[in-house]
Amino acid sequence: MTRRGARRSSRLRQGARATILCVLVVGLGWLVWQRVSLAVSMDYFRINNFVVEGNQRVPSAVIIESLGLTADSSIFQVDLRALALQVGRNPWIKTVRVSRRLPATLQVHVSEREARAVAIADRAYLISEDGLILQEASSVEMAVLPLLRLYADHPLGTGERIDPARVERGARLWQRFHHGALGADVQAREIQLKGDGSYHVVLGPGLPSLYFGEGDDVQRQLDRLARVLEVRRAPLRALEYADLRFADKVIVKPLSKEGA
Repeated sequence: MTRRGARRSSRLRQGARATILCVLVVGLGWLVWQRVSLAVSMDYFRINNFVVEGNQRVPSAVIIESLGLTADSSIFQVDLRALALQVGRNPWIKTVRVSRRLPATLQVHVSEREARAVAIADRAYLISEDGLILQEASSVEMAVLPLLRLYADHPLGTGERIDPARVERGARLWQRFHHGALGADVQAREIQLKGDGSYHVVLGPGLPSLYFGEGDDVQRQLDRLARVLEVRRAPLRALEYADLRFADKVIVKPLSKEGA
């Protein structure tokens, strides 16, 4: 064998020994981890402390209970991803991150949803900005949040999702009227989300119904309605309804003499 061949053979033997050593180290580490896992029943590693962060609406006790841990749960044995999924079943919880703090503390960081509107169907529900039904709404919440009436073919329930784009558009439409789009005395009582994608704005007593399309420029349509009323020399209260769903026209129906 030549000197070059001998050197090459030596390097190969050294590489093989290094590879075997690496495998042994990894295997030893795995065995050590297994032994630590088997020792998790020791009191030292039993979870005895919880740190809950980011919650305002959901009590910390409720979040801890939703983890479903037993008294002898070990900090090493728990599945962090599975625990996060359990906490996230609460509709108020938007995101969850669960982590370990050795030797025996479990940290849960959450972010919560906020109520964007009240959806009225078979009952009144709080609904989030991403369209999730959170819980039934109280009369106080109904008085301060946009009211969106839905027409569902089945009873709704907590955790069910509604098209968030429609929720957001309906809520913004409601707020526009409460910010004086047609005057301080013209308020929206509710926004009805129709099955064809249109929106029916129910105003206060003595005021007409207004109909908007799914992609309408609301302010542009309101300006057109104002011009129609100016041409007709009629107040808003003289109308039964105004249909603003068309790009090239505004359809208005005056009140009948009996209605007036």
